[in-house]
Amino acid sequence: MRIAISQDDNQLKKELTEKFIDYKTEYTDADIGGGADLWVTIIVIAGTIFSQGKNINENLEAWKEIGNKIISLFSKKNKPRFIDKEASIALAISRICQKTKVNEIELINSQAIIGKETNTKGFKLNFTPLDYYILTFKVNGIENFVFCIKSNGEIRFQDYFENSEWNYEFDWNSYDKREDYTS
Repeated sequence: MRIAISQDDNQLKKELTEKFIDYKTEYTDADIGGGADLWVTIIVIAGTIFSQGKNINENLEAWKEIGNKIISLFSKKNKPRFIDKEASIALAISRICQKTKVNEIELINSQAIIGKETNTKGFKLNFTPLDYYILTFKVNGIENFVFCIKSNGEIRFQDYFENSEWNYEFDWNSYDKREDYTS
């Protein structure tokens, strides 16, 4: 899992190290600017549940916890911050858990769409910080959640539908008023 922050934001580096104290963190500086320089520190969070290859259901609480930490990271929007696809999955899971009781969750589809090509000058990194992540989850066997999350942590689109029928009148904000099939 990778999170990129402004290179000169030492307070945030310290905060992230403290938030992810249970994980091994590595720091790499890179210039992701296309024309103008944009130096960032890329924090690689090793040992996260995604890199361990575990099923989301095996560690749902850990996914939710990481997502909550990412949400707090983006509450301060004054400097550039970017997340990779794995971090966006954690962010989406956190949002889903805020909306419904999750007994079972499955990531059905995850796709990265390049929002803007960047080059990391002189660095070999498997990280493109200007992507959009399209994520689809099946929850409790009947509910489907679809997200488009920009790599800056902004949720550009979120929607919900049930397998049994399409409810064209339904929207994310009325989710709590739905008939609950999970009990």
